[in-house]
Amino acid sequence: MPLAQVDNLVALMRLRAQESAHQTAVVFADKETTYGQLWHDTNSFAAQLQSNGLQRGDRVVLQLPNSAEFFQAYYGVQLLGAVAVPIFHGSSVHRLAMLIQLCGAKAVVVDSMDVPNLESQLADELKGPSPCVIDLRADRPSAVPENLSDPLPSHLAMLQYTSGTTGNPKGVMLTHGNLLANVRQMIPVAQFVTEDVFVSWLPVYHDMGLITMTMCPFYLGAKLVLLPVSPKPFPWFSAIEKYGGTMTASPDFGYRFATKFTRRSKYDLSSLRRALIAAEPVRESTIQRFEDKFGVKGVLKPGYGLAEASVAASFWSMDSQERLIDADGHVSAGKAIPNMDIAIIDNDQFVPAGDHGEIVIRGENCTQGYYRNPTATQDLSAPDGFIRTGDMGYLDQDGHLFIIGRAKNIIIRAGRNLAPREIEEAAEEISGVRMAAAIGIDAGGIEGEQIILCCEVERGKATNDQREQLIRDIQTGLHQNLGYRPDKVVLVKAQTIPRTYNGKLQYNALKRAYLADSLETT
Repeated sequence: MPLAQVDNLVALMRLRAQESAHQTAVVFADKETTYGQLWHDTNSFAAQLQSNGLQRGDRVVLQLPNSAEFFQAYYGVQLLGAVAVPIFHGSSVHRLAMLIQLCGAKAVVVDSMDVPNLESQLADELKGPSPCVIDLRADRPSAVPENLSDPLPSHLAMLQYTSGTTGNPKGVMLTHGNLLANVRQMIPVAQFVTEDVFVSWLPVYHDMGLITMTMCPFYLGAKLVLLPVSPKPFPWFSAIEKYGGTMTASPDFGYRFATKFTRRSKYDLSSLRRALIAAEPVRESTIQRFEDKFGVKGVLKPGYGLAEASVAASFWSMDSQERLIDADGHVSAGKAIPNMDIAIIDNDQFVPAGDHGEIVIRGENCTQGYYRNPTATQDLSAPDGFIRTGDMGYLDQDGHLFIIGRAKNIIIRAGRNLAPREIEEAAEEISGVRMAAAIGIDAGGIEGEQIILCCEVERGKATNDQREQLIRDIQTGLHQNLGYRPDKVVLVKAQTIPRTYNGKLQYNALKRAYLADSLETT
């Protein structure tokens, strides 16, 4: 593996600036930033943090959108020896204050906001002094931080907070060693090379968007074409065509969205060598339709990962043009990446190939736990040094991993475990259904949980007769395909079903909205 001497993110970016100073690191809004310029700006930002009293070990919240400037802030924090806490740039003041309290942040970096106003709002939320608020785009002198030494591999580099809105997000602790281990695991199995052009709309404040899609190209000295966060295919595909993108990534949702709303003839995606599909259960129908529509056979590569693994745990083989699909329609997420162990447990006992249970993982890339949360950290622990993922699945005889779903999202109906993915996929086959999400609600009956199916409706399905007919079509279609009907179908407006910032369904948020009768129905 190249750069074997590098054992922290600061050394990585310094070496990249030395060896690739004039090469393009990031393209954003058609503006190119070289590795040399990025390192210069990183030093300048670290000096600004230092002038604000920040020091090694301090937590710094980065409330920033996708941009080239994000990286000078992120790596400036690393250069200082501090801990980056990237969060959604549109977070409310209430959520920002909650995360500040959870991690004990000493500073918040924002993008051209009203800094004094934010400071006063945070003071009100925190009932006391707030951390210093730093405007990323404010003028600052060109300077170099003083008296700094590189962090050790065991030092914390970042906290990745869960994207849920339960009021108790958990901060996944990731060290410099964890992150570099995962980058080194991904590069050979994904066959990334320096000549690759990565094109990404995924949020840089989240694991797949930050680690897979930016750290991997930076490690190699490759080019990253970064876009604002949006799964809309128009800017995404235009960038792939314009810059000759060879690598991209998205949850299943993004590719599925593209097949519904994009004409093949409009874009040339022939430069793509691979397109990672992960972050939520992968559907065979999504892969087939995308590859057929855009003429990119064998390009979509399933994978599996989670923040607790830094990001990646398994990849499908880059050398295989085919996919492995089981009798229930589950698409294999491939085999464990190098130096990674994946196993299945049931009641804390390891089970043989073919048996279902909870997926557990082990490797140098895996977190040691959650920041300032010993109870959650203890719950993460599994036998033999493995950690729990909360995902259900199984391994076949050859070690191929199949994801069934989240343990908490399985719907138990009359003693039968039902996967929401199967219900949703069948519903989305019905004409007029834009997107779907299924949840289980326990109404106290002997049959167990009721199946509540929420369907986003395409424009034009607004009359009472149309709504009633669509509900009948959905009920009939699911019965024909799955042998049972949902207990209730709720038609909602487009973009009503809650998702995380990178497109993952938020089942708990949907359940709360349904129970509170706050869904925006048609």
